[in-house]
Amino acid sequence: RDVERSRGLGDVYKRQQQFHTANVLRRIQKYMPYRTGATIKLTIAQTDTHVPEIVTDNPQARYLYYGVSKSGKPLNYTHTKNPLAGPRWDEAVMAAEGDAMAADLARYMRRMLK
Repeated sequence: RDVERSRGLGDVYKRQQQFHTANVLRRIQKYMPYRTGATIKLTIAQTDTHVPEIVTDNPQARYLYYGVSKSGKPLNYTHTKNPLAGPRWDEAVMAAEGDAMAADLARYMRRMLK
């Protein structure tokens, strides 16, 4: 019985983690650079919501993330499609929407426990 119960709690945790990762992935996109959408599409394709991380594995993405070109000059982000685009998009989404994401997760958890 304890094994079944702990296994059930593990499943609940996995679903909560998947919900949260998907929520962050959805929200983070508006803070990412968008010229062609390739970086965002790559991030969506490379991120497994069963794992608690957002992945953008591409050499160019590193420059975009840190906001510095190969020559060391600061990047100027295009804000036409994503007005909030800039470097360190994970930090930007957490600063702007961290409380909202925590509230989303809390609501999700309450619904799961009913």
